[in-house]
Amino acid sequence: MTNRKQYLGAGLLLAAMACQDLTVTNPNEPDRERATKQPVSAESFVSTSFRTLWPVIGHGTYPSWAFTTMANEFTSGFADFGQLEPSSEPRSAWNNSPVNARSAVSETPWYGLYRTISSVNDALIAIDGGLVVVDPTRTARTKAVGKFMQGVAHGHLALYFDSAFVADEKLKLDTITKPVFQAYPAVSVAAVAQLDAAIAAANGGPAFTLPGDSWLFQAMTRDQFVQLANSYAARIIAGTPRTRAERAAVNWAQVITRIDAGIKTDFAPVAQPEILWDDWKRLAARLRTGPPSDYGRPSYHVLGLADSTNGFVNYLATPLNSRAAFQIRSKDRRIHALGAPATPGKYVGYNASNIFAISRGSYRFSHYFYKRSGTTDTWTTGPQLAVSVTEMNLLKAEALIRLNRAAEAVPLINLTRVANGELPPVTLSGPPDEAGCVPRKLSGACGSLWDALRYEKRIEMLGNDGITAFLDARGWQGLPENSFVHLP
Repeated sequence: MTNRKQYLGAGLLLAAMACQDLTVTNPNEPDRERATKQPVSAESFVSTSFRTLWPVIGHGTYPSWAFTTMANEFTSGFADFGQLEPSSEPRSAWNNSPVNARSAVSETPWYGLYRTISSVNDALIAIDGGLVVVDPTRTARTKAVGKFMQGVAHGHLALYFDSAFVADEKLKLDTITKPVFQAYPAVSVAAVAQLDAAIAAANGGPAFTLPGDSWLFQAMTRDQFVQLANSYAARIIAGTPRTRAERAAVNWAQVITRIDAGIKTDFAPVAQPEILWDDWKRLAARLRTGPPSDYGRPSYHVLGLADSTNGFVNYLATPLNSRAAFQIRSKDRRIHALGAPATPGKYVGYNASNIFAISRGSYRFSHYFYKRSGTTDTWTTGPQLAVSVTEMNLLKAEALIRLNRAAEAVPLINLTRVANGELPPVTLSGPPDEAGCVPRKLSGACGSLWDALRYEKRIEMLGNDGITAFLDARGWQGLPENSFVHLP
């Protein structure tokens, strides 16, 4: 992204210039140097940083709606949030012009992630310079969480963009004349190293706790914080690849190590009105005065694999602009109730309305609405699932299959398949080869264990965030032909 890189270069130089002394000063005007000499101010740079990170890591509108629709996880016929053009078929190249009306798809996460990095770097610079944040415990907490935020932000730069500039507290801005951008694999490695530094800072100092109403918006101990850092590292390592070959080459043994050292309970920050909310879940489940899920709807490319009839097979065989929404009949209770395809299941429900303009393609139509989360005002008042134990289990199952340890993956896949889907368990051969098997291949034949894993990940992650389906699809080579795999 040439223009974006030019803008960032200018921004870095301006930041450096802002630190220089001026002839005329206003003692009431805050600046980084003076603010970070105040312990509580420095701490607040870190304690409030999650609020700028949260919306751009899959819980806001950008880049979530562009990514989820490109991955055929959700579908929408509206132009809001930049999703219409990149999800159109046949695919077209991303318009990288700064005057593109949809430029917020790339600019919002870019600036949001660097805003987070800049904020925590200010505090980390002060701590490296000897600042004590009230006492050793609060200093250790500020440093550990600052490095965590730094790592997660750089990790998402690696997940989203072809290249980025690694900016940590050691960087001397006033020595930079031209920023050096690194390709996404190097940025990903740097991000994981920053998460490891967060773990080391946490384990190397006094034990601390995080409150439930700020910082990460979930109360946790130091050990739980370390577990979360490992889970994010696993996500970043597995999600960075752009191709099937790159995903296959991931250090899957390291992913397993991270997951085993990772979260034991779900990470679900608790929303607070006007402070922290999940706009992604709000729009996924939005119900106003008309049909439910009135902005975007779950895609047949997720749900159709569980269809017991030939509905999805016929759907795929139909020319793109002649496709019609249909009713699924499935054994998966997440889709509909037993023997009642019009009765909502645990995660989605059937609604026969077509809410999108036919001029934008009937292939965008879906008769299913999302109901698992984000309904009424739950997106702004309760826990917002971000990283789940289920996600980690299924990521570990993928790692085990890739390491030729598929027998160990089977029980992990069956955890949600049986409990939530009420489906018969899979074996090494996949789902039982019987009428109505779930999932089916695109040909209609019963799927394999690998198919079952991917289906389980897709339906369990449905509505959780707006980016994971895209990261998985590109690494599994499941994006429609000519889809872009990252933002330039």
